Formats: sequence, C-alpha cells, structure tokens
Amino acid sequence: MSYYLEDSLGSIRWDSFLFDEFVPHLRATCNISSDRLSTIITGISIGGYGALKTAFAHPDQFAVVAGMQPMLEPGFHDLDVGARNRLHHMAGGPPQLVGPTRSAALFESNNPANRARANAVLIRKTGLAIYIDAGDQDFLNAHDGAEFLHRVLWDLDISHEYHLVRGADHGGPTMRPRMRAMYAWVGSVVNAFRPAVAEPTAEHRVVSAWIEGGMVGNPPAAAPSSQEFLSIVRAQLQPIRDRAIESDPTTNRRYGVLPELSRDASEP
Repeated sequence: MSYYLEDSLGSIRWDSFLFDEFVPHLRATCNISSDRLSTIITGISIGGYGALKTAFAHPDQFAVVAGMQPMLEPGFHDLDVGARNRLHHMAGGPPQLVGPTRSAALFESNNPANRARANAVLIRKTGLAIYIDAGDQDFLNAHDGAEFLHRVLWDLDISHEYHLVRGADHGGPTMRPRMRAMYAWVGSVVNAFRPAVAEPTAEHRVVSAWIEGGMVGNPPAAAPSSQEFLSIVRAQLQPIRDRAIESDPTTNRRYGVLPELSRDASEP
C-alpha cells in the first residue's frame, strides 16, 4: 500500500530505490540481461499504477510497461478528481498521497498522466511499448482513470494498446484471462524486438519491384492478411497522404487530433 510513492522532500523514495538499488541488484545476482530491451515492468491495480508511473518517469530504462486495471485517477490535478474516483482511498495508503489531507503537489508529481506529459518526447523516441487494460464495471471506477490516460496518450501521439473489457470488474472471473492476454502481448512485443533474419520471399521481391518501378499497371496479387498487401496499399495511398499533409500537418501523427466534446454532446 505504498503506492510506490516518490517524495523528493521526504523519506519515501520508490523511484530511487528501484533504479539505484533494486534493478542493479537483480542484474547482479539473478543472471539476467542488463539491456533496456530485456527490461519490462508490469503490475495489477496499485501495481499497474506503480508500473506506469515508473516507466513514464524512466522510459529509457524499459522496453515494455503493462498495467492491468491500474488504480488511476482521471485528472492532472487533485481538484480534478471527485468522490467517484476516490473510492480506493478507503483502503489506506500514504496520507501524503491518499486521503483527505494528501499533498496536491505529490499527487501531481506521481501521477502517470503528468509523467507522460513531462516525458512525452523521450517516450516516443524510445518506443516504449505500453499496454493498459480496464474493466468497464470496475467497482472502484478505475476504468475512468484508464480511459483518461488513454486519451492523454492519444493526444500526446504516444503509441499504446488499450483494452476496455466489457463486463469486467476489479478482479473476479475475468482476471486470469485478462492476465494471460496481457502477458501474451508482452511476450509478443519482446519477441518482435529480435526479429529473425530471413531472406525476402518471392512475393516480397515481386511487390518491391512493382513499387520501385513506379507502380505501373495492376499491382501483384497479394493476400489481404500479408505484409505485401499492406506494402501495396501504403504505396498507393502515400501520394494522397502527402497532399493531405500540405493542408493538415496532423496527418503525420499516429493519432488524429480529435475535437473536444461539448458537455451537452457527452451527456447520455
């Protein structure tokens, strides 16, 4: 119940412990790789909050971060958060961070969304892989914070994978399937960091030759599920994208810049 608090003016220093002591200890004693692409941080509930806040503060130290039903609050500031999203405070935690007398400054400095904003450039540069999962019937309303973080990452143009699981709660029968899905995703991402070296297929060579030759005539046949199909479609659409960029530079972003919803439009 420490909430992985980092209090630069106090005695609780989780960031310092993790990076000055814990990770070096693991690397020195457990026969594990020391490179960033082999370093992954994950967590569930408060652990998901801790994993996200830690990775966003040190994106150059991790390859992957995954948080399942992370205990997040939807806001950048303490005053943004209402009673609906303080239900978990009843379970306790550091009074500096959880409860009616918490420090607004510590909430902000430990908030994963604020850390993502502060380090957005480095997060994008390192390619930190991010996974967020939440249930839409979470009795602690943690899904509000997960949705808020998803929107923050979207607006920051930070790549991430987000799952809002229909009918899922904070634990319960969906917990194990969601855990398996999360760690399968982590494994697939880690494997993708070390792609096998393979000779180009005949299909790949044909498609590459057609594109490099100016895309004259009909494109080569390619299954819609193949990488060659994507290469053809992307090559055909690139001139259209280039023209769109001239009038709308946001075309270059991974995620579009979405209009703000008015309060009337967002009411059920």
